[in-house]
Amino acid sequence: MKPPPFTCIRTVAELGEQLVLAPERHRAASLQHHAATVPLSALVLERTDLVDPQEPAAAGAVILDTTHVQDGVVDLAAARRSEPSVRSPKRLVRSGDLLVSRLRPYLRQIGFAHPAIFAELGARPLLVSSEFVVLRARTDAAQDLAFLLPLLLGETAQAVLAAGQEGGHHPRVPRSTLLALAVPVDLVENAGSESLAVRRALAAYHRASFALDRTLRRA
Repeated sequence: MKPPPFTCIRTVAELGEQLVLAPERHRAASLQHHAATVPLSALVLERTDLVDPQEPAAAGAVILDTTHVQDGVVDLAAARRSEPSVRSPKRLVRSGDLLVSRLRPYLRQIGFAHPAIFAELGARPLLVSSEFVVLRARTDAAQDLAFLLPLLLGETAQAVLAAGQEGGHHPRVPRSTLLALAVPVDLVENAGSESLAVRRALAAYHRASFALDRTLRRA
């Protein structure tokens, strides 16, 4: 008599990052080409600084929600015009951080916290909702993460994030899917020049945006 075919049975308690049943995770992983790449997690750390907007230290804070960040740009003018929600602690953002919304990735709500934003804010803190993952450079050698914007907004990364979203009414991208994104080694090696190009382009955008905002507020 032949032995029965081998069957591997797992309990729910055994599921984890290395063993998942969600097909979205496997679909997202299959879209990436891993030759000559490093995972995003090797380059970044997540900021988890939380601030209660009602505390004195947060007086005058500008709070970004997911509608204020899109296609690489932080729309500070729109955030200053809105009524912020202060029902829960918010994440603190610093110059050079990268903001990635986990909610509805197809909306491309990814942005760079450009130094021009903080020059415009002065001493006012910049906070974001908990829907954002706030990333900073893992090493001091990298001044900021601007060089990652074209990658994260590119076709491959966007397809991975879309495939990896979980949930129906409010689909979100798991942090593990975001941090596993493959970053080409040649992009990392040219991070300085790539970041400079992105920062210059965003600086021109913010100069025009702030000038228009001041003109409209004088009207």
